Amino acid sequence: MIYVFLCPRCELLDTEISVGDIITELSTTINRCNGITKFNICRANLWDGARRAVLRKTFVPESVISVKFTDDIGQAEGAVDEGGPRREFLQLAVDYLMNDSPVFVGPAESRHLSYLHDG
Repeated sequence: MIYVFLCPRCELLDTEISVGDIITELSTTINRCNGITKFNICRANLWDGARRAVLRKTFVPESVISVKFTDDIGQAEGAVDEGGPRREFLQLAVDYLMNDSPVFVGPAESRHLSYLHDG
């Protein structure tokens, strides 16, 4: 269960929101007419690739993402993204955010966002 704050100084909302509810809500904003946003991801540096893709001027958050994994020298792995590479990328990104990044702080059972992280 995720508890939602309106702002850092605000009280906890009375409503508990599940991760599934958040993902369902976010999925309604995807519009296939917005084209495709391509992510070229090096497995050794996943977060850097994701960050570069999101910071591009052509990035449209409501578009479908297509992921191509590359090795350390930039050679594509050859998988066509029909959902598998995208799911794998999203799983790896969430795992990185929750376990290795400075975005969330605190013990594993009660992590919270760090207000001091710059992205």
